[in-house]
Amino acid sequence: MKKNIIATLLVLIISMVGVLAVAGGATSSFDVSTQVTGLNYLAITETEFSGTTMNDWNSHNGTQITSPVPLNTGTATEVAFLNVINNKRDGVSVYIKADKMGSVANSATNTYLIDYTATVNSVDYNTASETVGSFKEIITTTESAATTSLFMESYGITIDILDTDLDNAPQDTYSGTITFNFTGA
Repeated sequence: MKKNIIATLLVLIISMVGVLAVAGGATSSFDVSTQVTGLNYLAITETEFSGTTMNDWNSHNGTQITSPVPLNTGTATEVAFLNVINNKRDGVSVYIKADKMGSVANSATNTYLIDYTATVNSVDYNTASETVGSFKEIITTTESAATTSLFMESYGITIDILDTDLDNAPQDTYSGTITFNFTGA
């Protein structure tokens, strides 16, 4: 009989502990987390990007330039847009490099080169005065920092061919390459 009483008391005590624990207002919790990976895009498009979301960008991205942009004047002309998308809090640096325009089909017999200035974000890269093959910073990490949300910006690319080079050029088709590069902080 003593064993039954002791067993019953033990069951009651164990049951009361559960009731008292719930009645005492105990809480439970758990943590959630996610990781956002780095997101950096650099694209040259025909039209200016003015969206604010990645969905906007995905719709706009179809207008990327894939063929040479014709230039027929020595007047500064906006020919394309450089689009920068970044989610790094420290930003990215964007650089430009431009090659002089040379003969496309007759480079062995026509060594004439045409100089021009490419301007992005109010920074000029002049093929006549810049060191050949060198990159020049056009967008700083401070300008492109994603401090409150995704950084999305579109910059006009303006080309101004040196008038005397264009006027004195032998008949031919000329081409030069403009290269953009970026590095994260």
